[in-house]
Amino acid sequence: MNRRRLLAGSLGVAAAVPLAACASRSDSDPEFRSPQVTDAAAARNIRDFGAVGDGKADDTAAIAKAAAVGDRPLVLYLPAGQYRVTSWPELSDYATILGDGGDVTMINYEGAGTLVALRKRQRVRFARLGFYVSDPAATVVSLSNCFRCSFESVVLRGNHLSENFPRYVEQRGVVLDENTGGTAFVNCDINNFGYGLVTSCIQNYVTSSKFASNRIGVLGTGKDHNAGLALSNVEFVSDTDPRTTDRHLVVDGAANAWWLTNVWFEGADTALSIGAKEHGGPAQFGMVNCKVAARNICLDLVYCRQPYLANVQFDPDLDKPPTELRIDRDGCPEGTAVNLISSSARDLDPVTFPDGWHVIGRDSQLGARFTGTTVAQAGRPDTDILQVQAADGAVSAAVLSSGAWLSDRSDGGIVLKDADGGYWRLSVSTAGAITTAALGRNRPAR
Repeated sequence: MNRRRLLAGSLGVAAAVPLAACASRSDSDPEFRSPQVTDAAAARNIRDFGAVGDGKADDTAAIAKAAAVGDRPLVLYLPAGQYRVTSWPELSDYATILGDGGDVTMINYEGAGTLVALRKRQRVRFARLGFYVSDPAATVVSLSNCFRCSFESVVLRGNHLSENFPRYVEQRGVVLDENTGGTAFVNCDINNFGYGLVTSCIQNYVTSSKFASNRIGVLGTGKDHNAGLALSNVEFVSDTDPRTTDRHLVVDGAANAWWLTNVWFEGADTALSIGAKEHGGPAQFGMVNCKVAARNICLDLVYCRQPYLANVQFDPDLDKPPTELRIDRDGCPEGTAVNLISSSARDLDPVTFPDGWHVIGRDSQLGARFTGTTVAQAGRPDTDILQVQAADGAVSAAVLSSGAWLSDRSDGGIVLKDADGGYWRLSVSTAGAITTAALGRNRPAR
């Protein structure tokens, strides 16, 4: 019996190919017929419809003709080249647009407005191609009420530079609105825009991608408790000219969940600005395993509910040390910070954090609260179970390994409250006599 292997091509072509006894049988054998094998692409090559791709000819009509497939799912192939267009054809659900690489298949758009506008579409895919826009009012891609669209190895490039600031600050790379969800940007570059990505939606994702030299890299807007984004393994970078990049990531009002994992920031005046006093901020904001460098402020938490920061390193972007973390005490009264790494000290200054924050550093812990039975054990018989230290590290009091309480300060001792609400301090003289001193009815602070 012949064994057969199913070979599936990348464009869906499959054939059964004999692997055994091929030398002893031929196509002339009436019991054996070799199936038809073809490498003809299912994609529609725009060159077959008249596209030139020399950066001079207008390829708009040729691309539109190649995209006209009726009700069938479209697979459109753009070979390497520079394609000048004045518009982009409307795409149906499940359309796939393929190129030869983000820097070699380039679509050039000189008009104002939005080039690729998707509305109420699902699972439209762009891969291995690039877009360049040059008009100050241009937007490359907008998705409105779309579901599960994707961009893979796509380059989106605008015309914003420090030398031409502020002419191109209204250019946008990507706009996500009207409940668009499930959008994925994988291995993409979004560069040189006034706004790299603007979102008023939730449940969209950016991974293994780079935002470079945008005036604002990512803007979460809408102020309707909806905007959110998940970013992982992403770079935000720019040069040292303050005209190039103001802020890398901004959430400008009431929003949903923002999660950042393994994200790198450098080259901005303020790297992240989260929330706004007059509009609110995210319901959730988390940063894990991130590096943040900035010229002025690394992370500005203006308004946010329960931010969570873990393993975040703060660095200067220039010689002058920045404010590493600024927290508005009214807008962010509570939060959690674990192992924040400062370039200028082992731990961030405790005064950085409002009283409601729970902070675990390398040398200290702030705002800890325990519920239930708390157990502390000495590591060795000759060590203290617990110590109370002053700011300079001097021990004020301790619980010894035996469980005995020890006051190491002569002006410390024990403070007790009587039945009428008065406070008394117990102290001992050099002769060993126990004396008391009245402290009044106000609870002593020292």
